[in-house]
Amino acid sequence: MISAQEHKSKPTMILHVFPSFGYGGQQTRFAALANGFGDEFSHIVLSLDGDMAAQSLVQDAVAIQYKEFLLKKSSGLSASNFIKLRALLREAKPDLLCTYNWGSLEVALINRFGLKAPHIHFEDGFGPDESIGKQNTRRVFARRVFLSGASVIVPSTTLEELAKNVWKLKEKSVLRITNGVDYERFQKPSAQIKQQIVVGSVGALRPEKNYGRLISAFVQADRRKKATLKIIGEGPERGALVEAMNESGRMAHINLPGATGTPELCYQEFDVFALSSDTEQAPLSVMEAMAAGLPVLSTNVGDIAAMVSSENRAFITPLGDEDAYATALTHLLDNSDARATLGAANRRKAKEAFSIERMIEQYRALFRVKVSGRG
Repeated sequence: MISAQEHKSKPTMILHVFPSFGYGGQQTRFAALANGFGDEFSHIVLSLDGDMAAQSLVQDAVAIQYKEFLLKKSSGLSASNFIKLRALLREAKPDLLCTYNWGSLEVALINRFGLKAPHIHFEDGFGPDESIGKQNTRRVFARRVFLSGASVIVPSTTLEELAKNVWKLKEKSVLRITNGVDYERFQKPSAQIKQQIVVGSVGALRPEKNYGRLISAFVQADRRKKATLKIIGEGPERGALVEAMNESGRMAHINLPGATGTPELCYQEFDVFALSSDTEQAPLSVMEAMAAGLPVLSTNVGDIAAMVSSENRAFITPLGDEDAYATALTHLLDNSDARATLGAANRRKAKEAFSIERMIEQYRALFRVKVSGRG
């Protein structure tokens, strides 16, 4: 393999355009890549909502700049957005442009008909208004047009099939790269003496995460009131979740501590990891929980059933079957042996399947190919 020094003396400059650079799966993956690349690449991160919280995940040694750009909200393409973003791209003159999810597609359009830098677009999932089975026709067409000529990276088989068969992107332009996690980071056992079982989740408080489902299931499952629920994250649903907590009558046993830059410390506290989303693809939080040796309870969305160990699959319940979800949580709360068995199996699977080193090298090779004009 060509070393970074042999490949290029001057770092390749990559412009990354995020709808938001708050804590989330995309931002966590980006930080892992930036930290792992060494000095081969330099980075500019553009946040279109001004949130830069996830910069705490990037090591000080990384050559990186952060820029805020408050995107004007509009029902269609905004002329003022277009003009300002075009000027920003021309000033940056990146060797490679990376855009992330639907919220960055104006930049993809500007690049296609202006700058024409090598372009990689990342699609990791959807908001509450879209899912694999519910696609907005206008957005399907826009992705088909705006992403023509770009390489499109997806983390899951379900999203790969959607991109090829519904969005009708060229097969060779759609690449599935499995996310990876730093396995060793999640191997520190908790030093705390636990008084209660802790059910936990890590994720942004957004509508599609449907944490109301988790709160309802927790109240139903914890009949003996021996557990605590912790939902780690921040977002627009906080108010609605606080209201749901109040209505549940279990306010003292349900916590919303906020977002974190050290999720490994959170997983140490958990006995069960729970995901209650209406839509997911291949969430990093599931990989992290597995690496930490936790059993996973989840709705059956995206690739989650295939991600967890075979022993854990019975606890990935059909989306919309709230009784099955609550029953699965009840079993995990009541059976310490099951929790230990599933957690150990998940830890083994995470070590085998979700290598961060493999992910970093795959992206390093892809970025080199795009910049060289060979892909």
